[in-house]
Amino acid sequence: MDRTAWIVVALCVVGLVVWEIYLVKQTPPRPAPVGVAPGQSSPTTTPAILVPSPTPVAEATPSSGESAPSFAEKIETLRNSDVELRLTNRGGGIKEAVLLKQVAEKGQSVILNSDKSAPIGALIEQPSSPTLAEFTASPESDSAVRFESTTPEQVVIRKKFFFEKSPENKDNYVIEMDVDLENRGDKPYQSGGYFVALGSAAPIHPKDYPSYTRLVWCIDGRAKGIDVGWFGSSSGFLGVGQRVARPYYQENIA
Repeated sequence: MDRTAWIVVALCVVGLVVWEIYLVKQTPPRPAPVGVAPGQSSPTTTPAILVPSPTPVAEATPSSGESAPSFAEKIETLRNSDVELRLTNRGGGIKEAVLLKQVAEKGQSVILNSDKSAPIGALIEQPSSPTLAEFTASPESDSAVRFESTTPEQVVIRKKFFFEKSPENKDNYVIEMDVDLENRGDKPYQSGGYFVALGSAAPIHPKDYPSYTRLVWCIDGRAKGIDVGWFGSSSGFLGVGQRVARPYYQENIA
């Protein structure tokens, strides 16, 4: 080859090396622990995606302690031919969603969300130091489960998880959540806002690039999503696009 060809090959090799270094640096940081009762927290978990209410609260300092749950965890199951939902009384949400027809490593089913992170659908006041209250579960039928909890301010939180009724098989993956709030106290209740946990993301295969692990959601029929590389710090490319690590992602849906 002539000199020009060798220069092109050398530039390609350098570009590949730089790209691999860039991908390695896209590792997400350790997220805040998820608590199970006020003043307590569970072991460190994977990054969670949180969607705030119209007026999100200020960030608090994460708790670093670890403690056992103050109440026994109870699991309720909803299932159709494609998805099995494991709902927990810790926060009243979806602990895991098992995709029965999707295969991961070693022939196991693909599982969405981590059993150590905030349940999908949990209402959280402080995403940097979340706590999960105890809910009472009431299976309504084979396709619906209700949860109820009362806050110290006498605000009753009711949730209902159920599969959407549809003749289309593709809608078997659609799960609906209804939330009702009732103030039973003798004073008006004021809140600085809350966040709704949408779950965590984890690699399906051991050698997946960080950019392959992502969470996608829909707001008003429009799909949005981010990969876990968004959370990690980055030195950028040739000094351009530098950023520090980000502990959580929030999306305002107001």
